[in-house]
Amino acid sequence: MFKLLLTLCFIAVIDVSFECTNTVYPFEKYLATKTPYRVVANNTFGKLEYEGCKAIKSWMIVRHGTRNPSDGFVLQYNTRLPDILNLIVTNYGHGVSENIEKISPKDIDLLKKWRSKVGQEDAKKLREEGEDEMILISERMQTRFPEVFPNVYSNTSYKFKYTHTQRTKKSAQYFATGLFGKKTAKDVWFPLPLKRDPILRFYKLCSKWRNTIKKQPIMELELFKKSSHFLELVDNVNKKIGAENVLNAEDVLLMYFACAFETAWNKVLKSPWCSVFTIDDLKVLEYHEDLKYYWIDGYGHQLTYQQACPAIVDMVEHFDNKEKYPLSVLYFTHSGTLLKMLAHLGLYKDEKILIANDYEKNGNREWKVSHIDAFATNLAFILHKCGDEEKVLTLHQENVVRLPSCPDSDLCDLQKFKEFYTDSVDHCDFNSMCDTV
Repeated sequence: MFKLLLTLCFIAVIDVSFECTNTVYPFEKYLATKTPYRVVANNTFGKLEYEGCKAIKSWMIVRHGTRNPSDGFVLQYNTRLPDILNLIVTNYGHGVSENIEKISPKDIDLLKKWRSKVGQEDAKKLREEGEDEMILISERMQTRFPEVFPNVYSNTSYKFKYTHTQRTKKSAQYFATGLFGKKTAKDVWFPLPLKRDPILRFYKLCSKWRNTIKKQPIMELELFKKSSHFLELVDNVNKKIGAENVLNAEDVLLMYFACAFETAWNKVLKSPWCSVFTIDDLKVLEYHEDLKYYWIDGYGHQLTYQQACPAIVDMVEHFDNKEKYPLSVLYFTHSGTLLKMLAHLGLYKDEKILIANDYEKNGNREWKVSHIDAFATNLAFILHKCGDEEKVLTLHQENVVRLPSCPDSDLCDLQKFKEFYTDSVDHCDFNSMCDTV
């Protein structure tokens, strides 16, 4: 790690559009679904054991690691962002507003040297940070549960699968690298991905959800953009860069995502775009993102999380299969899958639904995608044999979580789990709920 820090700092001397430091910045906690995994990861190594129990199988689903933005964002990143940059630098030089002095001279220098380094051809591709995330997650999981994550590769011991995207394919490959080493990982067999996978991306096949929820405007999100909190945020950013009423909401969100992506890409480099926001600004922007994902991927609509039942069925079938192999099922997918599964299981559920008008009341909300859906977020179920009983341990982002089915115990009896989620396990009529022909 020390060599890595030295290397990154040396690079920063050449590409001086970032500040080289190993400081953990407070703003890293408010970057929504673009939060780097290192902010939420459980970095502990070592075996995780329960007395009288032995891990015998695992089923794990992993969001791809840190990636580049979408092609639409890359276009704005390469066109609109330089315009905003020129505006900031020009206004700072002319002393247009006393508020602009709130951006430090050091950050202004970094902004002056900032250049976009992402081309359209690289949209959504996995970054080096994403590679590191996968390697470290698999290494840690292997130390915790060596019985189900053996370091010797066998096609019978492991079942790998990823979606029809570069970022999940590479994530799976680097996860394998962490398990088996670089040389052996090249020999790991991965099945050809499906364009519409019913387990890994079930929502792509759910016509009803796509037509009635995904493609419809999110009312609470639009209301929040008109709220005093969001309007004040836009006004504050305008004043801070000396450009009153020049930047609109989309411009502010563009700068926020630039701050988020560039922070995620670099362990030790601070993005200059983060300097235009206060922590209070970031909390408003985070709530904007929480509303979006709550209503499109979370608890906002029952169908959204109900449709995740095929993944739950797949996991239970793996555990019910009395064959010893495969020991581990490892799936690599996307944010939409993980969030819907978390909601399906009843995790991170607030007492009241998230709405635009409750921003001030929801500071301690459970549904914070910065905390629950960082890049490389993951959900693992580890089946244990405890005498004559079979019990399931659940980990989210490598931390043990207790399910609503067993709120008083880390290990949940498999039969109790199946009974609690019986609608998912025994009555998963995906075609009916989704109006799928």
